[in-house]
Amino acid sequence: MVYVLADNIISPLGDTSEDNYRAIKAGRSGLRAYAPMTDGIPDGFTASLLPDDFEELVCRSAGKAIDAAGIDVSDQRSVFILSSTKGAIEQLGKTADEDLYLGRTAQRISVRLGFRTPPVAVCNACISGSAAMILACRLLQSGVYDHAVVCGADCPGRFIISGFQSLNAMSAEACRPFDIERQGMNLGAAAATVVLGSRLSPGWRSSGRADERIWQIGHGYIRNDAFHISTPSKTADGLTAALQQTLEEVGKEDIAFVNAHGTATLFNDQMEAVALRKAGLSDLPVNALKGYIGHTLGAAGIFETILGMKSVDDHTVLGTRGYREAGVSGKVLMTQEHRPTDRHSFLKMLSGFGGCNATLYARSAAVRSNSPDERGEAAAHTVPELRKLHSVHITPDGAWVDGEAFPVNAGQEGNSLLTAVYKQMGGDYPKYYKMDGLCRLGFIASELLLRAEQTGGTLPGGLDRSRAVVLFNRSSSVASDKRYLSSIADKDNYFPSPSVFVYTLPNIVAGEIAIRNGYHGETSFYILPEKDEQQMETLMRTAFMDRQTTSLLAGWIDYEDCGHFEADLYTVYINKV
Repeated sequence: MVYVLADNIISPLGDTSEDNYRAIKAGRSGLRAYAPMTDGIPDGFTASLLPDDFEELVCRSAGKAIDAAGIDVSDQRSVFILSSTKGAIEQLGKTADEDLYLGRTAQRISVRLGFRTPPVAVCNACISGSAAMILACRLLQSGVYDHAVVCGADCPGRFIISGFQSLNAMSAEACRPFDIERQGMNLGAAAATVVLGSRLSPGWRSSGRADERIWQIGHGYIRNDAFHISTPSKTADGLTAALQQTLEEVGKEDIAFVNAHGTATLFNDQMEAVALRKAGLSDLPVNALKGYIGHTLGAAGIFETILGMKSVDDHTVLGTRGYREAGVSGKVLMTQEHRPTDRHSFLKMLSGFGGCNATLYARSAAVRSNSPDERGEAAAHTVPELRKLHSVHITPDGAWVDGEAFPVNAGQEGNSLLTAVYKQMGGDYPKYYKMDGLCRLGFIASELLLRAEQTGGTLPGGLDRSRAVVLFNRSSSVASDKRYLSSIADKDNYFPSPSVFVYTLPNIVAGEIAIRNGYHGETSFYILPEKDEQQMETLMRTAFMDRQTTSLLAGWIDYEDCGHFEADLYTVYINKV
Protein backbone atom coordinates (compact mmCIF):
# COMPACT_ATOMS: atom_id res chain seq x y z
CA MET A 1 0.00 0.00 0.00
CA VAL A 2 1.03 3.64 -0.37
CA TYR A 3 0.60 6.70 1.81
CA VAL A 4 -1.89 9.52 1.32
CA LEU A 5 0.21 12.61 2.05
CA ALA A 6 -2.43 15.25 1.31
CA ASP A 7 -5.78 15.75 -0.39
CA ASN A 8 -8.15 18.39 -1.69
CA ILE A 9 -11.72 18.64 -2.96
CA ILE A 10 -13.24 21.57 -4.82
CA SER A 11 -16.99 21.34 -5.40
CA PRO A 12 -20.10 23.49 -4.92
CA LEU A 13 -19.87 22.50 -1.24
CA GLY A 14 -16.45 24.07 -0.68
CA ASP A 15 -12.83 24.50 -1.72
CA THR A 16 -11.22 22.05 0.72
CA SER A 17 -11.78 18.44 1.68
CA GLU A 18 -12.69 19.54 5.19
CA ASP A 19 -15.30 22.03 3.91
CA ASN A 20 -16.91 19.33 1.81
CA TYR A 21 -16.95 16.79 4.62
CA ARG A 22 -18.44 19.24 7.12
CA ALA A 23 -21.14 20.26 4.66
CA ILE A 24 -22.11 16.66 3.97
CA LYS A 25 -22.10 15.71 7.64
CA ALA A 26 -24.41 18.67 8.25
CA GLY A 27 -26.78 17.27 5.63
CA ARG A 28 -26.17 19.89 2.95
CA SER A 29 -26.34 19.04 -0.73
CA GLY A 30 -24.78 20.78 -3.72
CA LEU A 31 -27.62 19.63 -5.96
CA ARG A 32 -30.07 22.18 -7.33
CA ALA A 33 -32.78 22.25 -9.97
CA TYR A 34 -32.02 23.89 -13.32
CA ALA A 35 -34.83 25.22 -15.49
CA PRO A 36 -35.49 24.12 -19.09
CA MET A 37 -33.20 25.77 -21.67
CA THR A 38 -30.34 26.11 -19.18
CA ASP A 39 -27.22 26.05 -21.37
CA GLY A 40 -29.53 25.39 -24.31
CA ILE A 41 -30.78 22.09 -22.88
CA PRO A 42 -34.55 21.86 -23.52
CA ASP A 43 -35.38 19.73 -20.47
CA GLY A 44 -34.81 20.79 -16.90
CA PHE A 45 -32.44 18.80 -14.71
CA THR A 46 -30.96 18.58 -11.22
CA ALA A 47 -27.20 18.79 -10.84
CA SER A 48 -24.32 20.15 -8.78
CA LEU A 49 -22.36 22.43 -11.10
CA LEU A 50 -19.43 24.86 -11.06
CA PRO A 51 -18.65 27.77 -13.38
CA ASP A 52 -14.93 26.98 -13.43
CA ASP A 53 -12.79 26.34 -16.48
CA PHE A 54 -11.68 22.69 -16.46
CA GLU A 55 -7.93 23.31 -16.49
CA GLU A 56 -8.15 26.05 -13.88
CA LEU A 57 -10.21 23.80 -11.63
CA VAL A 58 -7.65 20.99 -11.87
CA CYS A 59 -4.74 23.35 -11.28
CA ARG A 60 -6.40 24.83 -8.20
CA SER A 61 -7.19 21.48 -6.61
CA ALA A 62 -3.87 19.83 -7.44
CA GLY A 63 -1.92 22.93 -6.43
CA LYS A 64 -3.60 23.07 -3.02
CA ALA A 65 -2.86 19.39 -2.39
CA ILE A 66 0.78 19.68 -3.47
CA ASP A 67 1.28 22.67 -1.17
CA ALA A 68 -0.27 20.75 1.72
CA ALA A 69 1.96 17.73 1.09
CA GLY A 70 5.10 19.86 1.06
CA ILE A 71 6.78 17.89 -1.73
CA ASP A 72 8.92 19.03 -4.65
CA VAL A 73 7.33 17.74 -7.86
CA SER A 74 10.07 19.09 -10.13
CA ASP A 75 12.34 16.06 -9.73
CA GLN A 76 12.24 12.93 -11.89
CA ARG A 77 10.58 10.90 -9.13
CA SER A 78 7.14 12.52 -9.25
CA VAL A 79 4.30 12.00 -11.74
CA PHE A 80 1.01 13.76 -12.46
CA ILE A 81 -1.99 11.55 -13.25
CA LEU A 82 -5.22 13.13 -14.51
CA SER A 83 -8.51 11.28 -14.26
CA SER A 84 -11.41 12.51 -16.39
CA THR A 85 -14.14 11.18 -18.64
CA LYS A 86 -14.43 14.18 -20.98
CA GLY A 87 -12.02 16.90 -19.87
CA ALA A 88 -12.86 20.26 -21.44
CA ILE A 89 -15.33 18.70 -23.91
CA GLU A 90 -17.73 21.62 -23.58
CA GLN A 91 -15.20 23.66 -25.60
CA LEU A 92 -15.39 21.28 -28.59
CA GLY A 93 -16.08 23.28 -31.73
CA LYS A 94 -14.87 26.48 -30.07
CA THR A 95 -11.14 25.74 -30.03
CA ALA A 96 -8.63 23.55 -31.85
CA ASP A 97 -9.33 19.83 -31.46
CA GLU A 98 -5.80 18.98 -30.35
CA ASP A 99 -5.96 21.51 -27.52
CA LEU A 100 -8.81 19.45 -26.06
CA TYR A 101 -7.10 16.08 -26.27
CA LEU A 102 -6.91 14.91 -22.66
CA GLY A 103 -3.24 13.97 -22.85
CA ARG A 104 -2.37 17.46 -24.09
CA THR A 105 -4.50 18.94 -21.32
CA ALA A 106 -2.66 16.83 -18.73
CA GLN A 107 0.65 17.95 -20.20
CA ARG A 108 -0.22 21.66 -19.92
CA ILE A 109 -1.42 21.21 -16.36
CA SER A 110 1.63 19.20 -15.31
CA VAL A 111 3.96 21.90 -16.67
CA ARG A 112 2.04 24.60 -14.80
CA LEU A 113 2.34 22.58 -11.60
CA GLY A 114 6.09 22.13 -12.07
CA PHE A 115 6.37 18.47 -13.10
CA ARG A 116 9.17 17.40 -15.43
CA THR A 117 8.01 13.85 -16.13
CA PRO A 118 5.41 12.87 -18.75
CA PRO A 119 1.85 12.86 -17.37
CA VAL A 120 -0.78 10.15 -17.80
CA ALA A 121 -4.49 10.71 -18.38
CA VAL A 122 -6.79 7.90 -17.29
CA CYS A 123 -10.06 7.72 -19.22
CA ASN A 124 -11.91 4.65 -17.99
CA ALA A 125 -15.50 5.93 -17.81
CA CYS A 126 -16.96 6.22 -14.30
CA ILE A 127 -14.18 4.18 -12.66
CA SER A 128 -11.51 6.61 -13.90
CA GLY A 129 -10.76 8.07 -10.46
CA SER A 130 -10.23 4.70 -8.80
CA ALA A 131 -8.35 3.41 -11.85
CA ALA A 132 -6.00 6.40 -11.62
CA MET A 133 -5.28 5.69 -7.95
CA ILE A 134 -4.70 2.01 -8.72
CA LEU A 135 -2.21 3.01 -11.41
CA ALA A 136 -0.49 5.41 -9.00
CA CYS A 137 -0.17 2.67 -6.37
CA ARG A 138 1.46 0.38 -8.91
CA LEU A 139 3.91 3.02 -10.12
CA LEU A 140 4.94 3.81 -6.54
CA GLN A 141 5.07 0.23 -5.28
CA SER A 142 7.22 -0.83 -8.24
CA GLY A 143 9.67 2.01 -7.61
CA VAL A 144 9.06 3.84 -10.89
CA TYR A 145 8.18 7.00 -8.91
CA ASP A 146 8.24 8.12 -5.28
CA HIS A 147 5.27 10.51 -5.48
CA ALA A 148 2.10 10.67 -7.55
CA VAL A 149 -0.35 13.55 -7.68
CA VAL A 150 -3.68 12.14 -8.82
CA CYS A 151 -6.43 14.60 -9.73
CA GLY A 152 -9.87 13.65 -10.98
CA ALA A 153 -12.17 16.25 -12.51
CA ASP A 154 -15.13 16.78 -14.80
CA CYS A 155 -17.31 19.82 -15.49
CA PRO A 156 -20.62 18.63 -16.97
CA GLY A 157 -22.38 20.99 -19.36
CA ARG A 158 -24.54 20.77 -22.46
CA PHE A 159 -22.56 17.92 -24.07
CA ILE A 160 -22.50 15.58 -21.07
CA ILE A 161 -25.89 16.42 -19.57
CA SER A 162 -27.77 16.05 -22.85
CA GLY A 163 -26.01 12.74 -23.44
CA PHE A 164 -27.09 11.20 -20.16
CA GLN A 165 -30.59 12.58 -20.70
CA SER A 166 -30.67 10.80 -24.06
CA LEU A 167 -29.92 7.54 -22.22
CA ASN A 168 -32.87 8.20 -19.86
CA ALA A 169 -30.39 7.85 -17.01
CA MET A 170 -31.05 11.16 -15.22
CA SER A 171 -33.57 12.06 -12.55
CA ALA A 172 -35.32 15.42 -12.69
CA GLU A 173 -35.20 15.45 -8.87
CA ALA A 174 -32.45 14.77 -6.34
CA CYS A 175 -31.22 11.21 -6.74
CA ARG A 176 -32.05 8.47 -4.22
CA PRO A 177 -29.41 5.72 -4.29
CA PHE A 178 -30.67 2.19 -3.60
CA ASP A 179 -34.17 3.50 -2.80
CA ILE A 180 -37.34 1.93 -4.13
CA GLU A 181 -38.33 5.31 -5.62
CA ARG A 182 -35.03 5.97 -7.36
CA GLN A 183 -35.43 7.45 -10.84
CA GLY A 184 -31.88 7.97 -12.01
CA MET A 185 -28.72 9.94 -11.45
CA ASN A 186 -27.70 13.58 -11.07
CA LEU A 187 -24.43 14.92 -12.42
CA GLY A 188 -21.89 16.90 -10.44
CA ALA A 189 -18.86 19.07 -11.14
CA ALA A 190 -15.77 18.72 -8.96
CA ALA A 191 -12.03 18.30 -8.79
CA ALA A 192 -10.52 15.98 -6.21
CA THR A 193 -6.82 15.34 -5.62
CA VAL A 194 -4.72 12.96 -3.57
CA VAL A 195 -0.95 13.19 -3.20
CA LEU A 196 0.44 9.69 -2.77
CA GLY A 197 3.89 8.64 -1.63
CA SER A 198 5.79 5.38 -1.35
CA ARG A 199 7.25 6.69 1.91
CA LEU A 200 6.53 9.41 4.43
CA SER A 201 8.17 12.68 3.45
CA PRO A 202 10.51 14.58 5.78
CA GLY A 203 7.96 17.41 5.67
CA TRP A 204 5.31 15.15 7.14
CA ARG A 205 7.65 14.01 9.91
CA SER A 206 8.65 17.56 10.83
CA SER A 207 5.08 18.87 10.77
CA GLY A 208 4.24 17.75 14.28
CA ARG A 209 1.94 15.00 12.99
CA ALA A 210 4.17 12.11 14.06
CA ASP A 211 2.36 9.60 16.31
CA GLU A 212 -0.86 10.36 14.41
CA ARG A 213 -2.57 7.92 12.11
CA ILE A 214 -1.97 8.20 8.40
CA TRP A 215 -4.02 6.88 5.51
CA GLN A 216 -2.86 4.20 3.12
CA ILE A 217 -4.58 2.96 -0.02
CA GLY A 218 -4.03 -0.12 -2.13
CA HIS A 219 -5.23 -3.61 -3.00
CA GLY A 220 -7.20 -2.12 -5.88
CA TYR A 221 -8.45 -4.21 -8.77
CA ILE A 222 -10.24 -3.69 -12.09
CA ARG A 223 -12.41 -6.39 -13.63
CA ASN A 224 -14.73 -6.44 -16.66
CA ASP A 225 -18.23 -7.89 -16.92
CA ALA A 226 -17.72 -8.85 -20.60
CA PHE A 227 -21.48 -8.37 -20.88
CA HIS A 228 -22.59 -5.06 -22.45
CA ILE A 229 -21.04 -1.67 -23.17
CA SER A 230 -23.67 0.37 -21.29
CA THR A 231 -25.67 -2.05 -19.11
CA PRO A 232 -24.31 -3.67 -15.94
CA SER A 233 -24.22 -7.44 -15.71
CA LYS A 234 -27.20 -8.83 -13.79
CA THR A 235 -24.87 -11.38 -12.25
CA ALA A 236 -22.32 -8.71 -11.26
CA ASP A 237 -19.44 -10.88 -12.44
CA GLY A 238 -16.87 -8.10 -12.81
CA LEU A 239 -17.54 -6.25 -9.56
CA THR A 240 -17.81 -9.49 -7.61
CA ALA A 241 -14.44 -10.66 -8.93
CA ALA A 242 -12.80 -7.35 -8.01
CA LEU A 243 -14.27 -7.41 -4.50
CA GLN A 244 -13.23 -11.01 -3.93
CA GLN A 245 -9.67 -10.30 -5.03
CA THR A 246 -9.39 -7.32 -2.67
CA LEU A 247 -10.89 -9.29 0.23
CA GLU A 248 -8.44 -12.16 -0.30
CA GLU A 249 -5.70 -9.73 0.67
CA VAL A 250 -7.24 -7.58 3.41
CA GLY A 251 -10.09 -9.43 5.11
CA LYS A 252 -13.08 -7.51 6.42
CA GLU A 253 -12.67 -7.53 10.21
CA ASP A 254 -11.72 -3.84 10.46
CA ILE A 255 -13.82 -2.51 7.55
CA ALA A 256 -16.16 0.23 8.76
CA PHE A 257 -18.28 0.37 5.60
CA VAL A 258 -18.44 -0.15 1.87
CA ASN A 259 -18.85 3.04 -0.14
CA ALA A 260 -20.93 2.05 -3.16
CA HIS A 261 -21.00 3.66 -6.58
CA GLY A 262 -24.72 4.26 -5.97
CA THR A 263 -25.73 6.14 -9.12
CA ALA A 264 -29.43 5.68 -8.26
CA THR A 265 -30.08 4.12 -11.65
CA LEU A 266 -32.23 1.01 -11.67
CA PHE A 267 -29.66 -1.46 -12.96
CA ASN A 268 -26.46 -0.15 -11.32
CA ASP A 269 -27.74 -0.25 -7.76
CA GLN A 270 -29.24 -3.71 -8.22
CA MET A 271 -25.97 -5.01 -9.71
CA GLU A 272 -24.02 -3.65 -6.73
CA ALA A 273 -26.42 -5.36 -4.34
CA VAL A 274 -25.77 -8.68 -6.09
CA ALA A 275 -22.00 -8.16 -5.90
CA LEU A 276 -22.12 -7.33 -2.19
CA ARG A 277 -24.05 -10.52 -1.48
CA LYS A 278 -21.81 -12.73 -3.62
CA ALA A 279 -18.68 -11.24 -2.03
CA GLY A 280 -19.99 -11.93 1.49
CA LEU A 281 -20.41 -8.27 2.45
CA SER A 282 -24.13 -8.22 3.27
CA ASP A 283 -23.37 -7.75 6.97
CA LEU A 284 -21.30 -4.56 6.52
CA PRO A 285 -22.75 -1.03 6.46
CA VAL A 286 -23.05 0.40 2.95
CA ASN A 287 -23.41 4.04 1.96
CA ALA A 288 -23.65 6.04 -1.25
CA LEU A 289 -22.83 9.75 -1.44
CA LYS A 290 -24.21 10.96 -4.77
CA GLY A 291 -27.33 12.34 -3.09
CA TYR A 292 -25.06 15.09 -1.72
CA ILE A 293 -22.87 15.87 -4.71
CA GLY A 294 -24.17 14.03 -7.76
CA HIS A 295 -22.08 11.81 -9.99
CA THR A 296 -18.79 13.65 -10.47
CA LEU A 297 -17.62 11.22 -13.19
CA GLY A 298 -13.81 11.27 -13.41
CA ALA A 299 -13.59 12.80 -9.93
CA ALA A 300 -15.99 10.37 -8.25
CA GLY A 301 -13.54 7.68 -7.16
CA ILE A 302 -11.12 10.18 -5.63
CA PHE A 303 -13.79 12.53 -4.20
CA GLU A 304 -15.65 9.72 -2.45
CA THR A 305 -12.45 8.06 -1.21
CA ILE A 306 -11.39 11.33 0.44
CA LEU A 307 -14.82 11.67 2.06
CA GLY A 308 -14.50 8.10 3.31
CA MET A 309 -11.15 8.93 4.93
CA LYS A 310 -12.53 12.06 6.58
CA SER A 311 -15.53 10.18 7.94
CA VAL A 312 -13.45 7.37 9.47
CA ASP A 313 -11.19 9.99 11.05
CA ASP A 314 -14.41 11.41 12.52
CA HIS A 315 -15.51 7.92 13.68
CA THR A 316 -18.57 8.25 11.45
CA VAL A 317 -20.26 6.28 8.70
CA LEU A 318 -22.02 8.88 6.58
CA GLY A 319 -25.69 8.34 5.81
CA THR A 320 -27.10 7.92 2.31
CA ARG A 321 -29.02 11.08 1.41
CA GLY A 322 -32.32 10.29 -0.29
CA TYR A 323 -32.48 6.69 0.87
CA ARG A 324 -35.69 5.73 2.71
CA GLU A 325 -36.81 2.25 1.67
CA ALA A 326 -34.84 -0.59 0.12
CA GLY A 327 -35.25 -0.78 -3.63
CA VAL A 328 -32.90 -3.66 -4.44
CA SER A 329 -33.34 -7.38 -3.93
CA GLY A 330 -31.30 -9.18 -1.34
CA LYS A 331 -29.83 -7.99 1.93
CA VAL A 332 -27.92 -4.70 1.78
CA LEU A 333 -27.22 -2.93 5.07
CA MET A 334 -27.76 0.60 3.75
CA THR A 335 -26.86 3.44 6.11
CA GLN A 336 -29.74 5.91 6.05
CA GLU A 337 -28.48 8.20 8.82
CA HIS A 338 -24.96 8.91 10.05
CA ARG A 339 -23.78 6.30 12.54
CA PRO A 340 -20.68 5.89 14.73
CA THR A 341 -17.83 3.51 14.00
CA ASP A 342 -14.61 2.53 15.75
CA ARG A 343 -13.12 0.75 12.73
CA HIS A 344 -10.26 2.10 10.67
CA SER A 345 -10.74 1.04 7.04
CA PHE A 346 -13.28 0.94 4.22
CA LEU A 347 -13.84 -0.34 0.70
CA LYS A 348 -14.63 1.84 -2.31
CA MET A 349 -16.28 0.38 -5.39
CA LEU A 350 -17.16 1.83 -8.79
CA SER A 351 -18.61 0.61 -12.08
CA GLY A 352 -18.79 2.18 -15.52
CA PHE A 353 -19.64 1.96 -19.19
CA GLY A 354 -17.57 -0.51 -21.14
CA GLY A 355 -18.28 -3.15 -18.48
CA CYS A 356 -15.50 -1.95 -16.16
CA ASN A 357 -15.56 -2.29 -12.36
CA ALA A 358 -13.05 -1.23 -9.72
CA THR A 359 -12.44 -1.75 -6.02
CA LEU A 360 -9.99 -0.02 -3.69
CA TYR A 361 -9.11 -0.50 -0.03
CA ALA A 362 -8.19 2.34 2.34
CA ARG A 363 -7.01 2.08 5.95
CA SER A 364 -5.86 4.42 8.68
CA ALA A 365 -2.63 3.17 10.23
CA ALA A 366 -0.65 4.32 13.26
CA VAL A 367 2.86 5.65 12.62
CA ARG A 368 5.27 6.11 15.52
CA SER A 369 7.71 9.00 15.59
CA ASN A 370 10.65 6.80 16.60
CA SER A 371 10.14 4.31 13.75
CA PRO A 372 12.60 4.25 10.86
CA ASP A 373 11.79 5.97 7.61
CA GLU A 374 8.36 4.57 6.92
CA ARG A 375 7.96 3.07 3.48
CA GLY A 376 4.99 1.43 1.84
CA GLU A 377 5.13 -1.96 0.19
CA ALA A 378 7.30 -0.91 -2.75
CA ALA A 379 10.01 -3.43 -1.99
CA ALA A 380 7.52 -6.28 -2.33
CA HIS A 381 6.80 -5.59 -6.00
CA THR A 382 9.03 -5.91 -9.00
CA VAL A 383 7.97 -4.97 -12.51
CA PRO A 384 8.56 -7.79 -15.00
CA GLU A 385 10.14 -7.63 -18.42
CA LEU A 386 7.67 -8.12 -21.26
CA ARG A 387 7.57 -10.39 -24.27
CA LYS A 388 5.44 -9.44 -27.29
CA LEU A 389 4.44 -12.52 -29.24
CA HIS A 390 2.26 -11.18 -32.05
CA SER A 391 1.55 -7.77 -33.52
CA VAL A 392 -0.95 -6.02 -35.80
CA HIS A 393 -0.42 -2.66 -37.47
CA ILE A 394 -3.27 -0.86 -39.29
CA THR A 395 -3.32 2.56 -40.96
CA PRO A 396 -5.41 3.96 -43.85
CA ASP A 397 -2.72 2.51 -46.13
CA GLY A 398 -3.20 -1.12 -45.12
CA ALA A 399 -2.96 -3.83 -42.48
CA TRP A 400 0.04 -5.91 -41.38
CA VAL A 401 0.08 -8.99 -39.16
CA ASP A 402 3.41 -9.94 -37.61
CA GLY A 403 5.08 -7.70 -40.19
CA GLU A 404 3.40 -9.28 -43.22
CA ALA A 405 0.81 -7.40 -45.28
CA PHE A 406 -2.77 -8.59 -44.94
CA PRO A 407 -4.19 -8.84 -48.48
CA VAL A 408 -6.94 -6.29 -49.09
CA ASN A 409 -8.86 -5.74 -52.30
CA ALA A 410 -7.38 -2.92 -54.40
CA GLY A 411 -8.89 0.53 -54.03
CA GLN A 412 -9.91 0.13 -50.40
CA GLU A 413 -8.82 2.84 -47.97
CA GLY A 414 -9.98 4.61 -44.82
CA ASN A 415 -13.26 3.29 -43.39
CA SER A 416 -13.78 1.17 -46.49
CA LEU A 417 -10.43 -0.48 -45.73
CA LEU A 418 -11.63 -1.48 -42.27
CA THR A 419 -14.87 -2.91 -43.59
CA ALA A 420 -13.03 -4.66 -46.43
CA VAL A 421 -10.72 -6.35 -43.91
CA TYR A 422 -13.74 -7.28 -41.81
CA LYS A 423 -15.48 -8.89 -44.78
CA GLN A 424 -12.35 -10.69 -45.96
CA MET A 425 -12.02 -12.15 -42.47
CA GLY A 426 -15.49 -13.61 -42.94
CA GLY A 427 -17.00 -11.14 -40.49
CA ASP A 428 -19.93 -12.64 -38.60
CA TYR A 429 -20.32 -10.21 -35.71
CA PRO A 430 -23.42 -8.03 -36.29
CA LYS A 431 -22.40 -5.54 -33.57
CA TYR A 432 -19.55 -4.42 -35.85
CA TYR A 433 -21.87 -2.22 -37.88
CA LYS A 434 -23.14 -0.45 -34.75
CA MET A 435 -19.63 0.51 -33.65
CA ASP A 436 -17.94 3.87 -34.15
CA GLY A 437 -14.65 4.17 -36.04
CA LEU A 438 -12.44 3.72 -32.97
CA CYS A 439 -14.21 0.53 -31.93
CA ARG A 440 -14.20 -0.85 -35.49
CA LEU A 441 -10.46 -0.24 -35.65
CA GLY A 442 -9.90 -1.93 -32.31
CA PHE A 443 -12.21 -4.80 -33.14
CA ILE A 444 -10.52 -5.60 -36.46
CA ALA A 445 -7.00 -5.23 -35.05
CA SER A 446 -7.82 -7.52 -32.12
CA GLU A 447 -9.45 -10.12 -34.38
CA LEU A 448 -6.39 -10.24 -36.64
CA LEU A 449 -4.13 -10.41 -33.59
CA LEU A 450 -5.98 -13.28 -31.95
CA ARG A 451 -6.15 -15.25 -35.19
CA ALA A 452 -2.38 -14.94 -35.48
CA GLU A 453 -2.03 -16.14 -31.91
CA GLN A 454 -4.29 -19.14 -32.45
CA THR A 455 -2.90 -20.21 -35.82
CA GLY A 456 0.69 -19.60 -34.77
CA GLY A 457 0.50 -22.20 -32.03
CA THR A 458 1.94 -19.74 -29.50
CA LEU A 459 -1.07 -19.42 -27.24
CA PRO A 460 0.05 -20.67 -23.80
CA GLY A 461 -2.71 -22.64 -22.16
CA GLY A 462 -5.51 -21.45 -24.42
CA LEU A 463 -7.58 -18.30 -24.21
CA ASP A 464 -7.73 -16.97 -20.67
CA ARG A 465 -10.65 -15.08 -19.11
CA SER A 466 -8.10 -13.18 -17.01
CA ARG A 467 -6.38 -11.53 -19.98
CA ALA A 468 -6.21 -7.75 -19.54
CA VAL A 469 -6.90 -5.22 -22.28
CA VAL A 470 -4.69 -2.13 -21.91
CA LEU A 471 -5.01 0.52 -24.62
CA PHE A 472 -3.56 3.96 -25.36
CA ASN A 473 -4.21 6.85 -27.73
CA ARG A 474 -3.94 10.63 -28.06
CA SER A 475 -7.28 11.77 -29.49
CA SER A 476 -9.67 9.97 -27.13
CA SER A 477 -13.00 9.54 -28.94
CA VAL A 478 -12.84 12.75 -30.99
CA ALA A 479 -14.63 11.36 -34.07
CA SER A 480 -17.68 10.32 -32.03
CA ASP A 481 -17.46 13.51 -29.97
CA LYS A 482 -17.88 15.58 -33.13
CA ARG A 483 -20.66 13.37 -34.39
CA TYR A 484 -22.55 13.68 -31.11
CA LEU A 485 -21.98 17.44 -30.98
CA SER A 486 -23.65 17.79 -34.38
CA SER A 487 -26.78 16.16 -32.94
CA ILE A 488 -27.17 18.97 -30.38
CA ALA A 489 -25.98 21.80 -32.64
CA ASP A 490 -28.82 24.22 -31.84
CA LYS A 491 -32.38 24.31 -30.58
CA ASP A 492 -33.77 23.66 -34.06
CA ASN A 493 -31.44 20.70 -34.60
CA TYR A 494 -31.46 19.14 -31.17
CA PHE A 495 -31.68 15.38 -31.46
CA PRO A 496 -29.18 13.89 -28.96
CA SER A 497 -28.39 10.33 -29.96
CA PRO A 498 -27.87 7.75 -27.20
CA SER A 499 -26.31 5.32 -29.68
CA VAL A 500 -23.65 7.91 -30.53
CA PHE A 501 -23.18 9.29 -27.02
CA VAL A 502 -22.14 5.94 -25.54
CA TYR A 503 -19.18 5.89 -27.96
CA THR A 504 -17.91 9.25 -26.69
CA LEU A 505 -15.97 7.27 -24.08
CA PRO A 506 -12.75 5.84 -25.56
CA ASN A 507 -12.61 2.90 -23.15
CA ILE A 508 -15.66 1.45 -24.91
CA VAL A 509 -13.27 -0.11 -27.43
CA ALA A 510 -11.65 -2.10 -24.60
CA GLY A 511 -15.12 -3.16 -23.49
CA GLU A 512 -16.06 -4.29 -26.99
CA ILE A 513 -12.91 -6.45 -27.16
CA ALA A 514 -13.64 -7.93 -23.72
CA ILE A 515 -17.24 -8.73 -24.65
CA ARG A 516 -16.24 -10.33 -27.95
CA ASN A 517 -13.65 -12.60 -26.32
CA GLY A 518 -15.09 -13.20 -22.85
CA TYR A 519 -12.23 -11.41 -21.08
CA HIS A 520 -13.05 -10.70 -17.43
CA GLY A 521 -9.67 -9.27 -16.49
CA GLU A 522 -8.66 -5.63 -16.27
CA THR A 523 -9.64 -3.20 -19.03
CA SER A 524 -7.83 0.15 -18.94
CA PHE A 525 -7.56 3.11 -21.30
CA TYR A 526 -4.84 5.77 -21.09
CA ILE A 527 -4.51 8.97 -23.10
CA LEU A 528 -1.00 10.30 -23.72
CA PRO A 529 0.16 13.64 -25.20
CA GLU A 530 1.82 11.67 -28.02
CA LYS A 531 2.63 8.07 -28.83
CA ASP A 532 5.45 7.17 -26.44
CA GLU A 533 6.59 3.54 -26.61
CA GLN A 534 8.69 3.76 -23.44
CA GLN A 535 5.87 5.22 -21.37
CA MET A 536 3.41 2.69 -22.80
CA GLU A 537 5.68 -0.21 -21.87
CA THR A 538 6.06 1.12 -18.32
CA LEU A 539 2.29 1.22 -17.90
CA MET A 540 1.82 -2.20 -19.51
CA ARG A 541 4.37 -3.70 -17.14
CA THR A 542 2.49 -2.40 -14.11
CA ALA A 543 -0.64 -4.25 -15.28
CA PHE A 544 1.12 -7.51 -14.38
CA MET A 545 1.27 -6.38 -10.75
CA ASP A 546 -2.29 -7.71 -10.69
CA ARG A 547 -1.34 -11.32 -10.05
CA GLN A 548 -4.45 -12.60 -11.81
CA THR A 549 -3.29 -11.06 -15.09
CA THR A 550 -1.75 -13.75 -17.27
CA SER A 551 -1.35 -11.78 -20.50
CA LEU A 552 -2.27 -8.52 -22.18
CA LEU A 553 -3.93 -7.49 -25.38
CA ALA A 554 -2.38 -4.06 -25.48
CA GLY A 555 -1.11 -1.15 -27.53
CA TRP A 556 -1.95 2.00 -29.45
CA ILE A 557 -5.42 2.57 -30.93
CA ASP A 558 -6.06 6.09 -32.27
CA TYR A 559 -8.86 7.19 -34.60
CA GLU A 560 -9.26 10.86 -35.49
CA ASP A 561 -11.29 10.42 -38.69
CA CYS A 562 -11.64 8.04 -41.61
CA GLY A 563 -8.37 9.26 -43.11
CA HIS A 564 -6.30 9.44 -39.95
CA PHE A 565 -6.07 6.38 -37.74
CA GLU A 566 -3.51 3.91 -36.44
CA ALA A 567 -3.58 0.64 -34.55
CA ASP A 568 -0.49 -1.05 -33.09
CA LEU A 569 -1.66 -3.94 -30.95
CA TYR A 570 0.28 -6.79 -29.36
CA THR A 571 -0.25 -9.90 -27.30
CA VAL A 572 2.03 -9.46 -24.32
CA TYR A 573 3.35 -11.94 -21.77
CA ILE A 574 5.83 -11.85 -18.93
CA ASN A 575 9.30 -12.74 -20.15
CA LYS A 576 10.27 -15.72 -18.00
CA VAL A 577 13.54 -16.41 -19.82
